[in-house]
Amino acid sequence: MTTSRISAGERDLRSLRTLYRALGDETRLRMIGLMAELGPVPVKTLSARVGLSQPLISWHLRILRLAGLIDTRRQGREVICNLRLAAFEELHEAEARLVAGTAGIDLPTATAGSEASNVG
Repeated sequence: MTTSRISAGERDLRSLRTLYRALGDETRLRMIGLMAELGPVPVKTLSARVGLSQPLISWHLRILRLAGLIDTRRQGREVICNLRLAAFEELHEAEARLVAGTAGIDLPTATAGSEASNVG
């Protein structure tokens, strides 16, 4: 019987992985920088400033939105993108717990024939 409950440490790991994947792209980092500089910004403006098509910008925005790094809202015919500064604070806090050794991360137990037992 498996348990569906995950520890806070495991949640931190999953959150960090998602955030790092979203932040691991130069275009998305440029977009975040522009949102930090300009504040709430329409997709059309991001597209023009980054130099990519609106569909491609929207694809990158979807990744950032799913990671919780931005919020979007409709304003008439435009979609306005806004950086979620709280997400970056949460990222910093999760990183701090991880490197301080206080994240409460349980290491998987090694089983016979597993990769962990073949190290050496």
